[in-house]
Amino acid sequence: MTRLDFQKYVCEFIGTFALVFFAAGAVMVGAVTGALGPIAGGLISGLIITIVIYTFGQISGAHVNPALSMAAVYLGKLERRLLPGYALAQLAGSAAAGFALLGAVGREGDMGANLPNLALGITPGIAFSIELFLSFLLMWVVCGAAYHERANPAFAGVAIGATVGIEVMLMGPYAGAAMNPARAFGPYLALGDFTHFWIYVAGPILGMLAGAVVYRFTHGPDRD
Repeated sequence: MTRLDFQKYVCEFIGTFALVFFAAGAVMVGAVTGALGPIAGGLISGLIITIVIYTFGQISGAHVNPALSMAAVYLGKLERRLLPGYALAQLAGSAAAGFALLGAVGREGDMGANLPNLALGITPGIAFSIELFLSFLLMWVVCGAAYHERANPAFAGVAIGATVGIEVMLMGPYAGAAMNPARAFGPYLALGDFTHFWIYVAGPILGMLAGAVVYRFTHGPDRD
């Protein structure tokens, strides 16, 4: 492992820690104080992603998401040998954030875990379908805004952060809206209940890989 490899892993760890701490923390603090709703939660999630992208993007790509890293390998945007280290750093950062929140706030608001709203009749199957679509759309935006040769990287963080924020605002209270196995992992680990965790692993992985495949079709050289 080179020094640059280690720098990338550290950036992914810190970036994922920040994402989970603030995104899950918004749900938990909202449950305690009643001061934060879905709009505030979405804004916090979108803004922290934007901050992470502009802070770490030039080093590691600021994936903070194992599903995105898998799709990046498929697209040739990440070396395959780096994928295990990326995923480990992302999950470790998420776990650290989950337990930091447990110590700071307590076991409030289901630890900010992404969950289907069973009270509204949202079944795991419905939540999985929504997660699949949200992840597909997010990956498509990442590809178009950051990966395409005619994209303007200076504005990629805004487009990606806005997409995350909108998705969390709309679907967070309804179906979880993780779009990221690492976003889900730490809170589930601290909660100690992995019943619905599969939704937020399978949905993002399949959705983001599908988004990468469709991006190759819609933005590929044969398009012209």
